[in-house]
Amino acid sequence: MGRRTSFALTAVLLVLLLLSVFTQVWVLPSAVERMAAVFPEVKPLVVRSIIWGVIAIACWQAVAVIGLRLVIRARDHRFDASSYRWLRAMVGCLPAFIVLVVSAFIALNVMGYTTPGVMLGLIAGGLMALIAVGSLVLFLGTRPLVRQHSPH
Repeated sequence: MGRRTSFALTAVLLVLLLLSVFTQVWVLPSAVERMAAVFPEVKPLVVRSIIWGVIAIACWQAVAVIGLRLVIRARDHRFDASSYRWLRAMVGCLPAFIVLVVSAFIALNVMGYTTPGVMLGLIAGGLMALIAVGSLVLFLGTRPLVRQHSPH
């Protein structure tokens, strides 16, 4: 991987990580509080919404950190068979997000809080994660199995 490409990918991932932390700590709680102020009927969901949002964002943060690790490995020309473990770790983070989306979708339907914006956001986020998982699984499935030999 070229230095410019590596630098650009590293910068993008670091900016996304910083923005996601800012969203977790300030944007999400204030947005949920504003929503509850405007629509008092959703007050019982405030704490659950913030917790769910923080965990959902953390799933994507884990993917970004793993991506950062892989960019560094590729920059240093160390993208080898051991790097596929990191890709499989990504595959593990994304289904966790999908489970969060499905559980939120079901819970909100059961409780009767099915506003179009929230439902469409959940569906879009879930589809995005599903496409990412499918792409990673397809990528990993098309690679020959490379065994690493232990150095003893």
